[in-house]
Amino acid sequence: ALKYFLDGLEIKPLLPAVWFRVGTISMQLKEWDTALKAFTEVVQQEPEEGDAWANVAAIHIHRRNAAEAYPALLESLKQNRNNWRVWHSKLYTCIDLKKYDEAIQACVELINLKARRNAKEGVEPLEEKCVRAIVGGTVRKYQEAREAKDGIGIDSSKRTLVRVRELLDKIESSTKIEPWFYELSAHFNDELGWEEECFNDLMKEYRTLNTAKGWEEDSIKVGKMVTLMRDISKHHKKTGTKESLTKAKFLLNGVVKKVRSAYNYTEPSKEAEELDALLLEVKQLLE
Repeated sequence: ALKYFLDGLEIKPLLPAVWFRVGTISMQLKEWDTALKAFTEVVQQEPEEGDAWANVAAIHIHRRNAAEAYPALLESLKQNRNNWRVWHSKLYTCIDLKKYDEAIQACVELINLKARRNAKEGVEPLEEKCVRAIVGGTVRKYQEAREAKDGIGIDSSKRTLVRVRELLDKIESSTKIEPWFYELSAHFNDELGWEEECFNDLMKEYRTLNTAKGWEEDSIKVGKMVTLMRDISKHHKKTGTKESLTKAKFLLNGVVKKVRSAYNYTEPSKEAEELDALLLEVKQLLE
């Protein structure tokens, strides 16, 4: 069928609907060069064909060519800003190109579209790896600008960091939150020296993880809890007051009991031993 379409287009090339069909078939056959040529013909003949622009972008993304995919995605979104799949592609593309402000915008659009659409439409939630990439990338850019004493870069990075904080707040208020989110938010606040916000996120992470049924029997979650207790204890020790250290003692005591109960009379794990060591240190500071 593809050959007959192409033969016909040699005679009558100004048929964008046929070129679109050729592009679709070629993508299914993984004939990427033909597909790209076909969809390029479509957008040249009908620049307002948003789906064709999206397919041009998809081919470049498949070829790991983010720089070529980016302008095609912009053209597609010019025609239709309600296509969540195109926003999803733009999110990944902007992360690859380190265009973090636009990646944040894509996240916001996806959250809003998911809130407005029927669940059957399948708008995908933001993935952890994308949010981590945005947070890590923006913090890195800020640190690099500070090290280089680049005043313009520092100001630009600060504006982006404000947008990251707004994005994290929007995610927290609009989606079901997993422990990784608070871990990441705490890391973000810690990197920027926002100690109170960091501690608040650590406590939210603790409450979220602690309410997960059977976490004490899951070695990965136990490992996360140990890291979390280490960070929370560090904050309480830095505060240094009796009240703060007492809070740390009660918190650690509850976690230690839960972890040890999961082992019954078997040999305790290195995680349980580390929790014991943290608890002992806090007790000694209280004496």
